Amino acid sequence: MSEDFRSDQGLAPDKTAGLLFRFHGRRALRIAAHRASMLAEGGDRDGALEWLRISEAVRDILQRETKQ
Repeated sequence: MSEDFRSDQGLAPDKTAGLLFRFHGRRALRIAAHRASMLAEGGDRDGALEWLRISEAVRDILQRETKQ
């Protein structure tokens, strides 16, 4: 896989989370969770699960930032 944000299974959660955090800072968690919610409401279970994984990766980034 190159610098693309997709893997064989879909978006690469860590890379996507890093990009979201770089551009949106602390709002990245809210953005990812909102996207997961919107996809779930629309019936896209797989997409919602993918964005929940991204939300978890953003949460990990935020925890690391808080410890520094």
